[in-house]
Amino acid sequence: MLLLVGAYTMDMPNDVPGKARGISAYDFYPGEGRLEFRAYTPTVNPSYLWVDNTRKVVYAIRECPQEGGPGVVAYHVSRDKKRGVRFEQLSDVLTPGDHPCHLTGIGDTLIVSSYTSGTVDVFARKEDGAIGEHRQHFQLPVAGAGRPPHAHCAVFDARRSRVYICDLGGDRLRVFDRQEKDGTLHLLPDHGLNLPEGAGPRHIALHPSGDYAMIVCEYRGISVLVDLRGDKPRLLDTTLYLPERVADEASGAAIRVDATGRNVYVSDRKYSVVTALRFDPASHRYQPRDTYPSGGEAPREVSLSPDGKWLLTGNVKDHSVGVFRIQAGGGLQAYQVVKKVPSPTCLKWMKL
Repeated sequence: MLLLVGAYTMDMPNDVPGKARGISAYDFYPGEGRLEFRAYTPTVNPSYLWVDNTRKVVYAIRECPQEGGPGVVAYHVSRDKKRGVRFEQLSDVLTPGDHPCHLTGIGDTLIVSSYTSGTVDVFARKEDGAIGEHRQHFQLPVAGAGRPPHAHCAVFDARRSRVYICDLGGDRLRVFDRQEKDGTLHLLPDHGLNLPEGAGPRHIALHPSGDYAMIVCEYRGISVLVDLRGDKPRLLDTTLYLPERVADEASGAAIRVDATGRNVYVSDRKYSVVTALRFDPASHRYQPRDTYPSGGEAPREVSLSPDGKWLLTGNVKDHSVGVFRIQAGGGLQAYQVVKKVPSPTCLKWMKL
């Protein structure tokens, strides 16, 4: 199993170092929990990745302001005869938004969320995985009190053919219909969900059942549980993933839910921890479990291995990846810390 690591190649605000050279590839040995470096391909600030496992293509954003040439790049990934890893660039396109920070693939399209400009772009994908025509560009609405929008993350609800976008600036979950013909998005303004003021919804994960969404907020140390079963999303539960005494200083980053739908993991960069939450489908509530040191400093990413036995953290400030065994019941056991993984911000798996 190949682990692809997105990273910062340039120093970023808030004392975030950019020491990487581009996208890195590591072999992960699940029997041992071991990582072995294989290759890298140079590109600028590939801070978020999305993988097409069918075509063996990885897409990376280029997180830059307009003057730096923000964009999306696609690479075909393959093995040579000695099991080395090769990256072949398929395409490189510019985006009109400032600081793209997230992308996801849906069918024959890519959706790119840009933080600073609060904009979203839809690109076509060609049959070979290369990036095609630019189909749509729009800005999220300005929220109450004139707060500027910040598009931070998008996820596709296949059952309802909807896309949910975390508007970190507007403290709102935005809801869009996805047009089947061309993959463009249509805002449903009356379906959006207001989240706690000042919370900053950052990252979203869908429950395996498709009935719920879990959101981690950047501020206030909270995770939000959303009910998707009705016509409109509905707030079910809000819980602290950090002790109340320190929640106001939180810096939430990533959220993941396991294949059972019962175990949810949240990372916090300020305190360099991962918190395990338990989702109870009977009560539709979170039950906080335990909080664990992330194995490094400032865990930007949390990733679950495809076999569900391992959790990995990408610790951006001390250039490390924490490797944890997932125990029965969802608890974590620290296994090892892999050093000298420069500025890791995103961990994605490819079957290769």
